[in-house]
Amino acid sequence: MCGILFSLTTSNNVNIEQWETLKEINTKRGPDSQQTKTITVNSIVLQFYSTVLHLRGRNNVPQPVCENNNILCWNGEIFDGLSISLEENDTSALMQHLSKIDSKDPIELLDIFSQIEGPFAFVFYQKQSNRIWFGRDCLGRRSLLWCKNENGLLLSSTAKPEDGLEWQEVPANGIYSIQLCDNKDDNKNKQEFEPVFIINQSSLVQLYPWLQKEENPSLPLPFPRLNSELPDNLSTELVETNNNDDLPQPDEKIEQEICNFTQVLDDAVKRRVADIPFIDSIHSQPRVAVLFSGGLDCICLAALAHRHLPLSEPIDLLNVAFENPRAQNANQKKQQQQQQQPIYNTPDRVTGRASVEELRKIAPERTWHFVEINVPYTEAMTHRNRIIDLMYPLDTVMDLSIAMALWFASRGKGEIDVNGTSVPYESHARVLISGLGADEQLGGYSRHREAFRHGGWERLISETQLDVDRISFRNLGRDDRIISDHGKEARFPFLSTNVVNHLCRLPIHIKMDMRYGRGIGEKLLLRQVAYSLGLTHACRNWKRAIQFGAKTAKMTGETRAEKGQHKLTKSL
Repeated sequence: MCGILFSLTTSNNVNIEQWETLKEINTKRGPDSQQTKTITVNSIVLQFYSTVLHLRGRNNVPQPVCENNNILCWNGEIFDGLSISLEENDTSALMQHLSKIDSKDPIELLDIFSQIEGPFAFVFYQKQSNRIWFGRDCLGRRSLLWCKNENGLLLSSTAKPEDGLEWQEVPANGIYSIQLCDNKDDNKNKQEFEPVFIINQSSLVQLYPWLQKEENPSLPLPFPRLNSELPDNLSTELVETNNNDDLPQPDEKIEQEICNFTQVLDDAVKRRVADIPFIDSIHSQPRVAVLFSGGLDCICLAALAHRHLPLSEPIDLLNVAFENPRAQNANQKKQQQQQQQPIYNTPDRVTGRASVEELRKIAPERTWHFVEINVPYTEAMTHRNRIIDLMYPLDTVMDLSIAMALWFASRGKGEIDVNGTSVPYESHARVLISGLGADEQLGGYSRHREAFRHGGWERLISETQLDVDRISFRNLGRDDRIISDHGKEARFPFLSTNVVNHLCRLPIHIKMDMRYGRGIGEKLLLRQVAYSLGLTHACRNWKRAIQFGAKTAKMTGETRAEKGQHKLTKSL
């Protein structure tokens, strides 16, 4: 994880106060090193500032990295695609690949980025072509914002709404390029890029879009559109089930699909927990934590992570719960004749406690730190404005509900049980494993069941395709800005492009089967994986959005009229 800050101006006229503020907030993302590089190209001033959170390779490599007069700011991980050894720093390896390009033609550069399996955002100055390149991976897993006008361009991993600038997310729809001076070869590939906007009346910002391979062989998406084939006579008739029913018995073919998907997902988890620098000299402190509601997605990832970490090393399971006056007031009447429930017995806390016990049964040799992160209402309100700043430019009530849960969970301050006694505990694990991406691809949302109810298998395929298409411009940039504020990095095994590719190629009825009731039909394939891992209770867990599971939804307690899509106002 790194912070990127870049400016392009015709004169060195960047507002110093704004620049220093941006440097400060980007430094939180990369506490291990910070560095600035400034050059001038044809009267255009380019400033590069990078901060580094060292998570890959034996040694910390300060950025920006300079080689052969090329300059790279890299915020990403290369888990597969390019050949990189376990102890090699991927920033250095990527720079070596980029510096070997001996052509001004963009095809070679685009080919390198199209091979990368992993999340990224970057800025790269290519000396040979006098171009600036920048962009995000095709799923938008790392944040990059831009502030653009006719006089210049600012790029930053994060920003603040009060800095007097208007920031937007850089769309994760391709790789962008700016030609800094005349290039006779620039017209050769005009058909391959789309003009976006102009800087300084002469510098054209161009987009080379991510597309399916048959549409754009220069920058192909690493996964196809969904498999739309359906078996003959596949019924839409509902199957009667109840809460005590087991998962449907898989036949030999389905057993093989369960095995295949387990292997692909296991490989994605392995690559995301391997080669993380140890925190302490005796290698006993957890390096990996799981954002842990106790639900199906995160418990599968926790069980797979267990396979690839030393048994001497605990795994932190971060479970967050909030004191929410509105939710408490709503439940007060229901509890008048019942015993008062503890404030932090939220749905995710109850599920989390049950699920960690299941992990302890299948992996008793592992120390599982179930970190209970309890957030009083007053503390949540103390940090509210800070969290609003971090999620900017997103600014709705729902954004805040989700961002607040992620910010406190990733901070990792809570309690663990030691021999029946709760003791304060703070997780220092720098890598946080998240289950995000499972619902979109495996039918985890109620809208998938509704699509099947109204239009059968064909409508379900269309709805799932929409969800996969929307991943790149939903909320991953926001989540990256929130979590990295603590100098930590989220990793998403379900969004490994190898996993996405595998799932896109599978027929829809193998991934989900809405003929079965809730707790079975949605994410059926993942439920069967969980069952095969020995998670016989968690394999029936239902989907619950984080803002409801942790009770951050509508924290104000003031009005029920407040809706998730409403714009926020900051507290004074």
